[in-house]
Amino acid sequence: MNISMALEDTVLRGASIVAGEGGVGAEITWVHIVDHPDIAAWVERGHLLLSTGYNWPRDEPTQRALVRALSARGLAGVVLAVPKFLVHFPAASIDEANRVGLPLLEIDWDVPFSAITEEIHASIIRRQGEMIQRSDEIHRALTHAALTANTLSDLAISLGGLLDRAVNFVDPDGLMLGTSEAKSTGTDVGARERAYMRLLHNRIILRRIQDSVGPMLIEAQPDVGVPRRLGCPIRIRGEIAAIVFVDEGNDELGELDIRAAEHASIIGALHLAHMRELHLQEERLGYALVGTLLEGKFEETPSALERARLSGWDPAGSYRVCLVLLDEPLPLSREGFLRRERWVDRLRKYLEGVEQAPLVLVSLNQITFFLASHLEPEPLWRVLGSRGAALAVSREHSGVAGMAKGGEDVQSLLPLLKPGKVHHFHEVMFPRALMGDAGARELFVESRLGPLLTDKKGEALMETVEALCAEGFQLANTARRLGVHISTLRYRVERIESMLATTLESQESRFEIQVAVALYKIMAER
Repeated sequence: MNISMALEDTVLRGASIVAGEGGVGAEITWVHIVDHPDIAAWVERGHLLLSTGYNWPRDEPTQRALVRALSARGLAGVVLAVPKFLVHFPAASIDEANRVGLPLLEIDWDVPFSAITEEIHASIIRRQGEMIQRSDEIHRALTHAALTANTLSDLAISLGGLLDRAVNFVDPDGLMLGTSEAKSTGTDVGARERAYMRLLHNRIILRRIQDSVGPMLIEAQPDVGVPRRLGCPIRIRGEIAAIVFVDEGNDELGELDIRAAEHASIIGALHLAHMRELHLQEERLGYALVGTLLEGKFEETPSALERARLSGWDPAGSYRVCLVLLDEPLPLSREGFLRRERWVDRLRKYLEGVEQAPLVLVSLNQITFFLASHLEPEPLWRVLGSRGAALAVSREHSGVAGMAKGGEDVQSLLPLLKPGKVHHFHEVMFPRALMGDAGARELFVESRLGPLLTDKKGEALMETVEALCAEGFQLANTARRLGVHISTLRYRVERIESMLATTLESQESRFEIQVAVALYKIMAER
């Protein structure tokens, strides 16, 4: 209860505020009656002081010193009974109270102090009881939500509904783990929270949150569109796993919100710990699947394919193989191992967020994963990437053999990776091949002509490609060169475009195929 509430709900409604009106929101913890010369020594933070004015100082310097001392003690305010000993608070007292923001109230002498103390104490006790009851309801509701929730968003929505506030669970790197804010609001909550976490990090506020033992009040950050909020760290085995944020909104944050945030941090820790255990089980199976696919050792038996589908890999689907190279010296230190695990955890959450099974393999300072071809790696890198890591991206592949080829693609890029960058196979192999790199030449030729070179009926098609390159892709001239009807040539061109997954109408494709044919001839002569 604060002075503003007491003025509305208790016998203090008959009092008038004569100074320090800006401090009426101060919380009242107790009501104390002191008419002792050394008033300041007898009060504590949150006390509402009742005084008859009998021992109130008469000279201005002493009055000002007393008001400053009471304010320094954290007094909620002073109520003076008038006009028995003092008709009003002295002008010097009022002036100093306005300066330091200490509320001074005057009430009629006929209002008994016992009535004031009884009503305010009863109100304080009643409100504390209501808060305990409401806190217990929230705790039970959150516990139930933890048993039924599948995600931290479910938990955030439950808490947000109980408090009528926005609630967000965010990991220390700014990745959104769960939110109560509906997507229909049009706000990119994930981007906002990433910007917010960067701002907190730059202003050293994030470190203070991580070091705190309970919820911490964080002032509004209008630069990123975030209101005043509570931030409570979520710890698992002493390490920060996430932070739960409770936004202030239209109503001021209070003790109930602090308790709710503490409950949510405990429930969130239990949920995250449970999910980690599930992930460990999934990782053991997922690592084995991804490892055998990348190594080309996967046996395409019906039972093995069924297990792969259950793990989330579609044998008919198209994927890019991606490899993250962390800037961590080998062998990994304990801190390096923890950083790698956090990276993997964030990657899994991202993939789950875009509704793809987290097919991941971890080895030393490398994290390899499959990314469905309809998903671009750049958005992932903007969310997860850092200057201390690099990303290699293969061509699009499908099937068991394709995953092994994808693994070869990214392994071939390892010597070229630069921290903070995304390296696509097709962007790197071509310039390397032109610069004379023998390995790159083989990979480039295979990437552009591989389907024709490996197909049993591809000899005629390869001859057609060579003729097209020699004739500058002029169909009439190429048909005469090959001695075939132009309709036959058009059919072959369609077959070539289908097998190479490209179009020969593109100048870029024509140039790369011409280079690939020239390099193939050079390699064949050796």
